[in-house]
Formats: sequence, structure tokens, C-alpha cells
Amino acid sequence: MGIRAREARTNTLRRIRKTRLTPDEQALLRASARYEGNPQHKRNPQDFGLTPPASPRRDATLCDEAGQINLARAVDLLALAIDNGLVSEASAAGDYPKQMWAYDGEYVFEAMYTSGVTGAYHGYPIRQSDPLFDAVVEAWPRP
Repeated sequence: MGIRAREARTNTLRRIRKTRLTPDEQALLRASARYEGNPQHKRNPQDFGLTPPASPRRDATLCDEAGQINLARAVDLLALAIDNGLVSEASAAGDYPKQMWAYDGEYVFEAMYTSGVTGAYHGYPIRQSDPLFDAVVEAWPRP
């Protein structure tokens, strides 16, 4: 995929919703969303109980780029995304947001809905060169 095509895809598919999750939407996600890793985003997918991909994507961001991310931390980041309600305009499979974001003060993480599995998300860090990185940091609630 070329640079222009990738930028167009990024800007088209990943837009932050103007409103945060409502309490009802948060309750639905807390009850039914779950983390399900994707081996494309892991240097050692076996650590997450995943089978290594047959042909890894060279451009995939790795959780390892954001330090030591284990399964418990990934689950916590998904909960942080739900609690802070920063989600995409696009939705998938009914009431599930296609993407959710979490910011830990250093890294921005994107949780992407995993097609074919209701309520399942996989996640990865967003590189600082991605324009969405700054948009998420700016939109993230301040304490």
C-alpha cells in the first residue's frame, strides 16, 4: 500500500467520536468486551497463548515497542479505554465501537474490534508518527 493510500485509509477509518461513551455503552462494554490478542502485534505471541503468524506483517506495530506488555496489562489497557470512553465514530457488530483508545501518559494504544468474534478486541501501540497519536493525546481526559 502506498503512502497516500495508507494516509487516506487512516484518516477515513479512524476518527474519534465527538462524544464519549455513555454510561449504558460503558456498562455493555464492561460486561461483554474482552481482550483477544493478535499474533501480528507480538514479538513473542506464545506469551499470550497465540500461535505465531505464518507470514508476519513487516509494518505491524508490536506491543513490545511500548515496553513489557503482558496479557494482564493488555486487559487493563482495554478497561482503561472503556472507562475513559474515547472511541471511534465507526462501529462494528452492533453496538461495539470499531476502535477504542487508551493513553498511559507515554504511549497511545488502539484496541481494534476483532471481526468474527463478538466483543473481542486486539490491541497495539500507535506510533508517534501516526497523526492519530496526537489527536488521542489531545482528546484524552486530564486529571
